[in-house]
Amino acid sequence: MAAPTGPGSPSRWSRATRSGGAGTTWTRGTCCYRLGASGHGSVLVRGAPRVAVIATGNELSEPGSPLVPGQIWESNSYMLAAAVRQAGGSATRHRAGDDPETILALIRELSAQADLLITSGGVSMGGEHDVVKAALSGSKAGTITFRKVAMQPGMPQGSGVVGPDQTPILTLPGNPVSAFVSFWLFGRPTLAALQGLAPPPASARRARLTGPVRSPQDRRSYLRGVLGPDGAEVTPLTGQGSHQLGALARANALIVVPEEVTSMAAGEVADVISLP
Repeated sequence: MAAPTGPGSPSRWSRATRSGGAGTTWTRGTCCYRLGASGHGSVLVRGAPRVAVIATGNELSEPGSPLVPGQIWESNSYMLAAAVRQAGGSATRHRAGDDPETILALIRELSAQADLLITSGGVSMGGEHDVVKAALSGSKAGTITFRKVAMQPGMPQGSGVVGPDQTPILTLPGNPVSAFVSFWLFGRPTLAALQGLAPPPASARRARLTGPVRSPQDRRSYLRGVLGPDGAEVTPLTGQGSHQLGALARANALIVVPEEVTSMAAGEVADVISLP
């Protein structure tokens, strides 16, 4: 349940128990005994948001296929699709290369089928590989804003609506850690809104650093770390590059370093966001 519904049991129902209220999340089993036992023959429900995840880049190759020089295996769409499902949505994966017209055509097609579009790559704020930005800027496909967010990883971001149905779209960076952190900060609240729910809490806590950390000036950093079993200490991981998936795979927390801070010593207390 997303919110308490009051005391009650399957054999005796109070007035508070009969109505879960708007925004309540029920499992299949809960639906059976709560709705059936309370005599409801029908109920208004909201389906899981349909999310189309689009990975861009000619350099991407499907996992399981052989790599040729200049290629890497595509992982972002798998990671983002899993994160979407964890946040209550249903996800489909799609691939696009580096041709802006092809990307725009795919976005237009999927905007009629999905409740939310998420792209990864092609928004790096300068350069010939900004293909998503090139596809959407001035295309009249929708209203999109591209901006730099004072955070690391994940500075280049874009958001807006596309297609005749004004389907929301989030354009995330292509580096995998940047894409994950961006989804955690911006994608999860968007999915909550599409489900009629309040934004999910950040699961923030305070923990003592077991090692030093560094951060760029004027950027809020989200560093990968391992939170101890009691939540009192957090250990920063090595390999904090936005392309380094190893640290992200081992992490169960993000260490938040404020934008006005460039370094923190071992023993200092930091804000920490717990990861599932």
